[in-house]
Amino acid sequence: MLRAALTLSFLAILISGCRAPLPDKDSPAAQLYARRCDNCHRPYNPHGLTPAMWDLKVKLMEPKMQKAGMPPLTSDERASILQYLERYAGTD
Repeated sequence: MLRAALTLSFLAILISGCRAPLPDKDSPAAQLYARRCDNCHRPYNPHGLTPAMWDLKVKLMEPKMQKAGMPPLTSDERASILQYLERYAGTD
């Protein structure tokens, strides 16, 4: 089940594209999201995943961030990033 969810999230991101500009890109939350994720990849447009999928995606990315030697998200950073992603998330 988890593998299917990850595959669907990957396909959704590919379809929506990570080249689309971020919504509200000058907001502090969007800039935080871009800054924390841009170390490894271009930030994905939030519309590519649903709120539930973003929650799972952030949880899955945190160990990868730490493995790459990046500092973990603080609880405030996590909350801000998730609020931003969920505000602009897709509905499918």
